[in-house]
Amino acid sequence: MFKKLIIAAAVAAPLAASAQDFSNSPSVTLRLSSASPAGMDDSKALVDAAAFLSEATEGTVELKPFFASALFDEIAGMGAAQSGLVDMAIACTCNMTKQTDSMLFSDLPYLWSEMDNGRDVWNSKIGEDIADDMLDTLGLRAMAFAPSGGGYRILWNNRGEIRTPADADGLKLRTTATPLEQEFWRQMGAIPTPVDIGETYSALQQDLVEGEHLQPAWLTLLKHDEVVKYGTEINALAVYRVLVINENSYNKMDEAQKSAFGEAMKLFEERAYQYNRELRRESLDQFRANGGEIYTPNEAELEEWRELGRQIWTSDVVTENVPQEVIQQVLDAQK
Repeated sequence: MFKKLIIAAAVAAPLAASAQDFSNSPSVTLRLSSASPAGMDDSKALVDAAAFLSEATEGTVELKPFFASALFDEIAGMGAAQSGLVDMAIACTCNMTKQTDSMLFSDLPYLWSEMDNGRDVWNSKIGEDIADDMLDTLGLRAMAFAPSGGGYRILWNNRGEIRTPADADGLKLRTTATPLEQEFWRQMGAIPTPVDIGETYSALQQDLVEGEHLQPAWLTLLKHDEVVKYGTEINALAVYRVLVINENSYNKMDEAQKSAFGEAMKLFEERAYQYNRELRRESLDQFRANGGEIYTPNEAELEEWRELGRQIWTSDVVTENVPQEVIQQVLDAQK
C-alpha cells in the first residue's frame, strides 16, 4: 500500500505542477523510434509518459513511440533523431558509440553496485556533462536515462551449474562485438564468440555456443529460455538506455509544453525502474517454471567474479577508451 502511495504521489506531483493554459500552444507531434518491443520495461514506461504528456498539455503535445524497430533499429534510430528524420529516439548506451564515446564506462563490469544506482549517476555531474556534450556536438537533448531488460544480465548456459569463474573456463559464450565485453569474458576464462542476437537462438540450439550473458526479460522475450537450462546471477553488467529529442523538435514546443514534457520524462524514468524490477521477477519465474535452474553465488564466490571483472578496468582496452577519472566519478556518485 505504501509503495502504491509513493507511485501515486510521483504521478500527482507533475500533474499539479503542469497546470497551465495551453489554449494558445502549438500542436506538436513527437515521433519516437525504439528497438524495444512494446512489452519491455522502457517501452511500458514510454506509454505511460505519452499518456501523461497528452493529458498534461491538453492534447497539444502527442508523443508517438514506434516500438520493435518499426521505424529504425537502435543505431539507425539515434542517427535519424540527430538528422531530424524522427523527433526522438531511445537506445542502449552501448549503441551510442557512433555518436559519442562518453557513455562507454557504462559497460564496465562491476561498476554498478545496484541497478537503482543508475539514478544517482545519470543525475549527477557526470550525467549533466554527457547531456551538455550531446547537445553541443550532436544537437540531441538527453531527457532521461533508464534501465532496460529486467535488471542485471545473467550468465546463461547449457553446460551445467556455474558457481565461480573457474566453472566458466572454456565456455563458448555468445557476446556482442563490444571489445569491453569480450575482454571481460576472456578474463573469466571463457571463449567470447560474437553472434548477432537474432541468430543466438539457433546458435544455442545447435551448440555453436554454450551460453550467453543477457538480461532476463530479453531471455524470455526471445524464447531463449527454451534453449538454455542454467543461469547464474553474477551481477556484473547493468544495461541503461538514453532517451533523446532533437533540439529543433524540442523547440517546437512553447515553455508551458516544455515544462510538461520535462515532467513526463521524470515519470518515464520512475516507471522504467518500477517495470524493470517487475519484469525481472516475472522472467525469472517463467524460466524456473520451464524447468530452468538459477544459481545465486554466495559472497565469497561473488567476490571471485568481482575481483577478476574489475581487473579489466586498468587493461589497455579500457584505459584507451575510458578515462580513469570518469570511473572514479561514477563510483563516487554511488556512495
